[in-house]
Amino acid sequence: MIGRIRTSWRIFAAGRPGLRFRERYRLRQSRGHRGLHPVRLANLAGGAGLIVVSAVFGWMPVLGWGTVVLGLAMVAGEVQPVARLMDRWEVAARRLLGPPAKTVGRLPVWAQLCVSLTGALATFALVYGLYSLALGV
Repeated sequence: MIGRIRTSWRIFAAGRPGLRFRERYRLRQSRGHRGLHPVRLANLAGGAGLIVVSAVFGWMPVLGWGTVVLGLAMVAGEVQPVARLMDRWEVAARRLLGPPAKTVGRLPVWAQLCVSLTGALATFALVYGLYSLALGV
C-alpha cells in the first residue's frame, strides 16, 4: 500500500502544473475506479469529511485551508469538474504565491519558523478582532 501511494505521488508530482489533477482523474478512471467502487467511495467520503472538518478549523492558516485543499484533491481524483477547478487554482496559486514562497524557502529554518508563527498569530489576532467587533465583546 505504501509503495502504491509513493508511486501515485511521484506520478502526480511529475505532472505539468495546470494538468496534474485532470491527469490523476484520468489515471484513476482508467484503473477501473468507476461507479460505486469502495476506493472511490472512501476517497469521496474522506475528502468531503476533511472539507467539513476544515470548516471548524478554518481560521487557522494550515489546518483550515490546508485540509480544504487536501479534501478537494481527494475529491478531484474522482470528480472531473473538481479536477478542472483544482488545476485552475493551482496555476493561480503558483502565480500569486510563487515569489513569496521562494523568498521564504531561502531563509534559514529558524526564520521560516518565525514567519510561520507570525502568520498564525496574525491570523488569530485578525479573527479575534473580527469576532470582538461582530459580537461587541
